[in-house]
Amino acid sequence: MKKFAIILVVALAPFISIAQSNFDKYEDMSEVSSVVVTSKMFKLLAKMDLESNDPEVKEYINLVENIKNIKVFATEDKKIGKQMKADVQKYLSNTSLDELMRVKSDGKNVKFYSKPGKNDNFVTELFMFMEGMESEGGPDTVVLTITGDIDLRQVSKIADHLNVPGGEELKKVKKN
Repeated sequence: MKKFAIILVVALAPFISIAQSNFDKYEDMSEVSSVVVTSKMFKLLAKMDLESNDPEVKEYINLVENIKNIKVFATEDKKIGKQMKADVQKYLSNTSLDELMRVKSDGKNVKFYSKPGKNDNFVTELFMFMEGMESEGGPDTVVLTITGDIDLRQVSKIADHLNVPGGEELKKVKKN
């Protein structure tokens, strides 16, 4: 029985590690800028006493209450950028993400993917991979992932409030 438990743990270990972000390793690299916002921060924002009858403020509170986390990893280092690209390809092949859109403009390539949610307007994960911004003085490679119960109709508000690389492209995301 003990032997069976050990084999089971070893067999399940890769799946458990996939559940953790494949990109967390970049957080501690000095050549990578990272922003990680957890669900606790979003719950804190939602609990703030915002006395407002403004429907837009209420929509924003609703939006942030349903986000589990946002992670952004960006680098100008070409070697790390190649490693990120390989990790993105591996991640995409191991998950059930659907491509939402691709943008190729001004030397940058941006791809958006999503994991289906409760209906066509919602996703449980919004994933972006961008490469080729170096000519603008920004990072060359960016990985952004947002998880939670995400209303695609409200994504542009996330882009407005977060000053992340690829924010302009994020504003354009809508499920077809």
